[in-house]
Amino acid sequence: MRNVYLCENTAEGIFSAIYRAYEDRHGHRNNEIQVKEEDFNRQLFCEYISVETDFERAVKVARTVQRDVSRQAYEFLHKVSVSYRTDKADAMYRLIIEGLYMGNKALQHLTAPHMQILCDIEKHVDNEICHFVQFLRFEELENEALFARINPKNAILPYMADHFADRFYEEKWIIADTVHRTVLIHDKGEAVIYAAMEDVNPDELQLSYSKEEEAMRKLWKVFVDKIAIKERVNPNLQRQLLPLRFRKYMKEFNEG
Repeated sequence: MRNVYLCENTAEGIFSAIYRAYEDRHGHRNNEIQVKEEDFNRQLFCEYISVETDFERAVKVARTVQRDVSRQAYEFLHKVSVSYRTDKADAMYRLIIEGLYMGNKALQHLTAPHMQILCDIEKHVDNEICHFVQFLRFEELENEALFARINPKNAILPYMADHFADRFYEEKWIIADTVHRTVLIHDKGEAVIYAAMEDVNPDELQLSYSKEEEAMRKLWKVFVDKIAIKERVNPNLQRQLLPLRFRKYMKEFNEG
């Protein structure tokens, strides 16, 4: 009988399931960690165990990884945990199992199937962070705060905090993730706050923009239109350098 532990799609949820898998002592070969989805195909000869997120247990797993594997391994696991891919959970479990025997050398075992999955996930997450840091558009609100929206596949918002906190340290700004319903809030000279906004749809917010912002939008649109050389427009190259999914909140693409 194979034991499948169903968990929440967060680092804390996955760590809680890993703790339970160790606690039950069925043997790691007989276990699997799976992110809980609304619709998934149940397999024969499997016992499905739903695991509620337990922050105390998750912290214990995190501390164990940092102490007995390495801080680098913990940071690696936390980054891949923000991925949208559901196969990350069991791969993270396998890395922890191996890491508790091999220490930090487990990260160098690149031929292991779980490491191939995790490295591919990390690359995708890093690429998306890089793209949104470059493509993000701030708009000035009536109260002089800067506001921006992103629509990432992965829950990367926390990994963008340091970049914008350093670059706009003396500004009030907000970045909202419209997919995962989370937000970064920064006040002048203060630390960044990361919060959930589950009951608020960022796309439906009624925002009042400053007069300068309205004028800048028009100037920016004119600039983009005028700088283009119609004879050299290459839509395929544009989509390669700036994929369509990154353009949702770019005014030069979604305003007439």
